[in-house]
Amino acid sequence: MKLPHLTPVAKAQLWGLLVGTALAVLACEHWGLGYRIMLIVGALAWVLSERFLAPRLTGSGWRTIAAGVASGTAFPWIGVAAAVLLNALRP
Repeated sequence: MKLPHLTPVAKAQLWGLLVGTALAVLACEHWGLGYRIMLIVGALAWVLSERFLAPRLTGSGWRTIAAGVASGTAFPWIGVAAAVLLNALRP
């Protein structure tokens, strides 16, 4: 896949988002959690990270790429954590 307008960090974060979202959807399905909460909170975490984390992730070194993959993978799991928390609070 050729994405010419993305930096190496953005490509790494996109890859992490795709893999993390796929695994988070599987976890939500297995645990019987709501997809909407996971997707909304995960997207909110990603948007907030673009505001606060993205200016610091510059360059194309392996540490920066690894941070991009790790952060991209983590956003959907923040949504899973919120879905678990809200499911536990349900009467």
